[in-house]
Amino acid sequence: MHQSRFKEIWIYRYHKYSDIYLSIYYWVITYGRIKISKLFNPQRKHIAILLAEHFGDIVACEPLSREVKKIYPNAKVHWIVKKSYRELLDFNPHVDVIIEEYSVLYSMLLTKKNPFDNFYNCHLSGLRRYDYLRKTLQNPLAISLNILTDNYFNYGNILEVFAKVAGLPVINEPPKIYIPEAVEKKIEKLIFPNKIIVIHCHSNYSPKDWQVNFWEKLIADLLNAFDYNIVEIGLESKLKVYHSGYYNFCGKLSLLETAEIIKKADFFIGIDSGPAHFANAVDTFGFLLFGKLGDFKNYMPYSGKYEAKTNVKFITKDGDPCSELEYDEVWNVIFENINDKKIVNLSSNLSKATKLKN
Repeated sequence: MHQSRFKEIWIYRYHKYSDIYLSIYYWVITYGRIKISKLFNPQRKHIAILLAEHFGDIVACEPLSREVKKIYPNAKVHWIVKKSYRELLDFNPHVDVIIEEYSVLYSMLLTKKNPFDNFYNCHLSGLRRYDYLRKTLQNPLAISLNILTDNYFNYGNILEVFAKVAGLPVINEPPKIYIPEAVEKKIEKLIFPNKIIVIHCHSNYSPKDWQVNFWEKLIADLLNAFDYNIVEIGLESKLKVYHSGYYNFCGKLSLLETAEIIKKADFFIGIDSGPAHFANAVDTFGFLLFGKLGDFKNYMPYSGKYEAKTNVKFITKDGDPCSELEYDEVWNVIFENINDKKIVNLSSNLSKATKLKN
């Protein structure tokens, strides 16, 4: 038992000091590369945006890349991001260099000392922790503005808040997602019908989630009431649905492939999460199950049409989390609005057909 504990301690120490060493190493490499680049081309500015996670935040803050390019049209714009989310930026024409964040410590070192002409830290203080040193990434500007983890939604949507804590101009633009042709063609080859409703049922925070049996009933009722098929996306499914019109793509798609499927859908039904930001970015009509989030009874994470509520229906229950929504409260809104949209589309098609005949 004593030997086992001794081994565990030394394995932990190995991982700890290796990670610290590599974090410092990659910080030095980044620092050196930018310095050398500036040495050979001193006229060109280097601008960095630090927003490493989560993917919904990165999608929501895409307009910041456009804003930075507008402010510094000739600068080289760098975006520091976790490797798992870099594909969201790979095809963004306003980002010149993507820097993969090795660790939170790496970003902490860059916030202390960096070689960039301007460095915009979009993270709130205290949220991102480097466990080996028991320290968190800090944002002095956010602290000075009193924008903290327990009040940040009082200062606007995600795009507005992150612009403020970074020291960038506050903008309120709809987000975009840049999907390459290769991804579009790959999704076209998947075997599922053209008329689909995409659903996303589960988040990494249970109060945001709706009851599993309600999702299963909702899928059954949608399949019975409408001529749509249902595609579930996400990391993994907790549902038990056995129907030829239900397609489970959970855990089978990349982020951009997920965005492309949402883009192809007539409707998106989901909770407040990353895929909902995709739906906003690709202009798919959404039904979002919302509720109280921590101390925020009412909050708005989205910009664009979702904030304006012109392309979305928020289904909420005042003072309660999403998990407390009753089934009929959700079903009635979805049923009525899908019916209304089908009638509008039918009228539009009939009108076009009449004009062609005349």
